[in-house]
Order: sequence, then structure tokens, then C-alpha cells
Amino acid sequence: MNSTMNSNETELVKAAQGGDARAFEELIRRYDKRLLQIAHGIMGNMQDAYDAYQEGIIRGFTKLDSFRFESSFGTWLTRIVINQSLNLKKKLRWSNRLSLDDSITDKMEFEQMVQSVQPDELMVRTELSASIQKSLEKLSDRERTVFVLKHQHGYKLREIAVMLGCAEGTVKNYMFRATRKMRKALGSHAPAAPVSALGSE
Repeated sequence: MNSTMNSNETELVKAAQGGDARAFEELIRRYDKRLLQIAHGIMGNMQDAYDAYQEGIIRGFTKLDSFRFESSFGTWLTRIVINQSLNLKKKLRWSNRLSLDDSITDKMEFEQMVQSVQPDELMVRTELSASIQKSLEKLSDRERTVFVLKHQHGYKLREIAVMLGCAEGTVKNYMFRATRKMRKALGSHAPAAPVSALGSE
């Protein structure tokens, strides 16, 4: 992932900070699908993911003046959406748990909303995918977030550290624990499990 800003994006951010609503809408359009995917990866269902996504976008708009061009706008906004997702997940923990059937329906709805995304990015439609999803749900919020950002969206560990506001070493620890837990949970699928899904230590 490119963590730098091009001149066009810089101009859009400055225009948005100056009150140009269309400039802000253009910035959101560039990242909305990826942000929604990340929220979905953290929350585990489309309804909560969309709530977290919306709250993140609103917060990004209200905090736009605080953006200081120290990272890319996408990294800054992603961090906000991640924080909103984690905060909402804490509020919803152990409540509104979806049944397996609801979960499958939810994933189909999500795939239809982001048709440009390859199916394997959403980890759906196969027995292995269902097992991976169940295993992800057993990770801690931070472990799951790091795993999703790294293996579903391709962010580098240093970028994830910026998004989570922690040291890169901390991110590595989350990734190590997440990968170890995933491999243990998916032991029966190990011969067929893709490297990109299970990660490496």
C-alpha cells in the first residue's frame, strides 16, 4: 500500500478542509470500498460494519481540520474507521450473535455491494472460508484487526502500526499470536489452506 499522497489528493484534502463538500466526497469515493471491507473484517457482519463505517466517515469529516499531512489521507481515515469499528465491537460484544445461516446470507449481501472485489478477498463460499471466518471470530479484536489488514488488504506492518497508533513491534506480536491461533484452529485444513490466508511466522 502506498502511504504517500500525490498532488491531486493533497489538493482535494486542502479543498475539503476549506469547506468543499464535493472534494470530501471524492476523497471518500476513493477509499469507501476498502474501508467498508476493513470494517466488515473487524465486525464480522455487514450491518455492524456499515454502522462503524458511517461513524468513521462522520468522524473523519468533523476532524478534517486535524489532518496534518503526516501520512496519506487514506491511512489517516482508515485509522479512524478501525477505531470506530473496535469501539463499536466492544459495545456489541456477546450480543446480537448471528446464526451460521445469517452469517452466510450477510456475506453474500456484502459481496454484492462490492462486486469489484475478488471473492477470495472476502473468504466466502467454501468450507475452508467458513472455517477461517469462525477462527477469526475467536481472535482478540486487535489480533483480528491486524490479521485482516495484513492478509486481506495487504498493508505493511509499519502502516498497520500507524493506523493502530502503536509500535511496529506490538503489531508483530499481534500478528504472531493471530497466525499461531489460526494455524491451530485450521489444523485439519492445513494441506489446502493458502499461504495468504494463514500468514507466516
